[in-house]
Amino acid sequence: MSQAVPVDSIVNRISMITRKVKADSPATKLYIQSILPVNDHFNMFTSHTLRGEVVKEINRKLIALAEREGVNYIDLFSHFTEPGSDKMDIRYTNDSLHLNGEGYLKWVDIVKPLIEE
Repeated sequence: MSQAVPVDSIVNRISMITRKVKADSPATKLYIQSILPVNDHFNMFTSHTLRGEVVKEINRKLIALAEREGVNYIDLFSHFTEPGSDKMDIRYTNDSLHLNGEGYLKWVDIVKPLIEE
């Protein structure tokens, strides 16, 4: 999620990619994954980590995009949040923005069963 790019621009770009892949490779099974949560705990990347509400707005629009385009949506966001919060669980990050090794392993655990169906 780029710090200054409007929500609609981000979603429109993902939409363009989705339509292009569908047109060029109609047999490809597509997945749109949610944007991961952020957390300001480490006081790093604040231009990104203070945009948690924007992440949720993008994800709402990605759900609608996936439905409209008939592609699969994978909710990663809810799996990476702290209990009772919309912030990234700090167990999965060292800087509040990027996943650490444990976070990537969790991502694999979420995605792998879905793509193996």
